[in-house]
Amino acid sequence: MRQQRKEKDRRITVLIIAICTMMTFPMLMIPVGLRESTPPGVLVGRAYADAYPYSDQEEEVLVEDWALQAGVTDTENTDIDPTADPSSDPTSDPSADPTEDPNATVDPSLDPDATGEDDPIDPNEPDEPEDPDMPVQTVDPETGRVLIEVGEGEAAVDASYIDETAQREKKYANLMTAQVIQTYDGSNLPIELLDTSAFIPTDEQYFIKTTNTILKEQPNMDAVTVASIARSTEVTRIAKGDTWSRIRTADGIEGYVLTASLSIEPVFNEINRTVWVDASGLKLRSEPNTNCEVIKELKRWTRLHCSGISNNQWYKVTLDDGTAGYVYVAYTTRKAPPTPTPKPTPTPKGSKSGSGGKTKKGNNNPPPKITGVNGESIVNIAKSMLGVDYVWCGESKSGVDCSGLVVYCYRQVGLGVPHQSNSIKTRGTGVSRSELTLGDVIVYDLKGGDGVADHVAIYAGNGQVIHASSSKDAVVYGRLDMGTILSYRRFIRS
Repeated sequence: MRQQRKEKDRRITVLIIAICTMMTFPMLMIPVGLRESTPPGVLVGRAYADAYPYSDQEEEVLVEDWALQAGVTDTENTDIDPTADPSSDPTSDPSADPTEDPNATVDPSLDPDATGEDDPIDPNEPDEPEDPDMPVQTVDPETGRVLIEVGEGEAAVDASYIDETAQREKKYANLMTAQVIQTYDGSNLPIELLDTSAFIPTDEQYFIKTTNTILKEQPNMDAVTVASIARSTEVTRIAKGDTWSRIRTADGIEGYVLTASLSIEPVFNEINRTVWVDASGLKLRSEPNTNCEVIKELKRWTRLHCSGISNNQWYKVTLDDGTAGYVYVAYTTRKAPPTPTPKPTPTPKGSKSGSGGKTKKGNNNPPPKITGVNGESIVNIAKSMLGVDYVWCGESKSGVDCSGLVVYCYRQVGLGVPHQSNSIKTRGTGVSRSELTLGDVIVYDLKGGDGVADHVAIYAGNGQVIHASSSKDAVVYGRLDMGTILSYRRFIRS
């Protein structure tokens, strides 16, 4: 009997040692975190824990309540006293025989504990009470991993996140390292470190922001110069290096420039220029692009004060009312709009004009002879105006200017002519010099060179004209060729 008991004790001792070894070995291997056998998911988890360490001041629960309760055994509805000794309650083991002598000797062949075999699971067997000193284990329902409570009432975290400080120091073996040192040329400009074959292909629009940028054949200031590019010019970057870029101009020329000389935003050159809107409904924008806000639409002939121009494409302008913005250069003109001729103010006969104290002569000529709507009647009316004072914008016997004399003479026979020399140039019917007849209107460019009509006269025959002369301050005769002739106009049908 004693020999059997010793044999049983020996078996139990071996079983206990095996179980302890199985439980202790994984725990000893937990600190081994950075070996090659570590799963990638564990390494990622530890990296995440390093980047976002747990804070004990976190107020919100990071794990759902249902996940925290997944591993907790519900003992509220059990009838077992957790403090009671299970061996004292015969009902703790439904399969036990209450009449069996606890001191009786058990045959090892009939004892499941002695053989190391597990008891069959009885679904009706109540759960054993948990040790109150043992921590409650929570299992992540998604990964099946055990979560560790880091504080009372706080959220649980993956056990793989817990690591020693020394183990968080990543050690990379057999990794080649190098130190890059930027060098500069004699002009203290950076020398490109990459070979041109290693440049990254791109397709981006940029603007030159430095004055007279030099386009080089290679990314080196000692290379051959391909071209010189003006400031604010738009170019296309087709490859990008470390400190140099390969670009293409609008003319198709390619070469290398320093990346520091490029700007993604339009570059404006300072100017001081006045232009006028040359289109109806030109949009004044908040930025020099078509995707930005439209401040307002401008009417034709709106005056703009330009302070900058970019790539001959955009003006930076200010309106007369102080509103600032950007407009397209193509829809503006530097030529001032035509000045409308105001209606003349009649001057009483014999009154003094201006500060010069000149006395108006008035007109005492007899009424002209009108024979019909013909050139002869026009000339007779013009003769009746000889000596009448030159009055700017005037068109009556009290005073006329050059176009006002034409307006007055033709009005007397029932024909209308515009009171503006440049407008008369395009009205009526154009005739040749050999076709001139009495009453035709001669259009002059007395200032010369700009093609703008600034004087008109009425042809009186024999190479003479009648016109209102500002230099002689009266209606007088003049020579046909007294200045550059732009056109011969006829307003009376033959």
